[in-house]
Amino acid sequence: MRKFFGRLLATLTVMGLLFYAGCVLIEQEKQMKSINNEKEKYASLIDEASLRTEELKEIKAKINTDEYIEQYAREKLGLVMPYEIIFVDASI
Repeated sequence: MRKFFGRLLATLTVMGLLFYAGCVLIEQEKQMKSINNEKEKYASLIDEASLRTEELKEIKAKINTDEYIEQYAREKLGLVMPYEIIFVDASI
């Protein structure tokens, strides 16, 4: 009888440990998936920031050119050259 209870206790202990290990593995898998999703999100943010940095470098390179100053004055400030004729659309 004592042998039976000893084996039963050993079997239950091993099964309990296996169950615990399975639960831990499942939880770790969930955490890894969450971490990988977050990693992908940050990788895409880094890519977007890199593209924006390249755009800003291009603007910085041409910011003091006459073409850029003229384009900025036309688009942002609404200025025109002295010899240009301005047409206003009356239907607006």
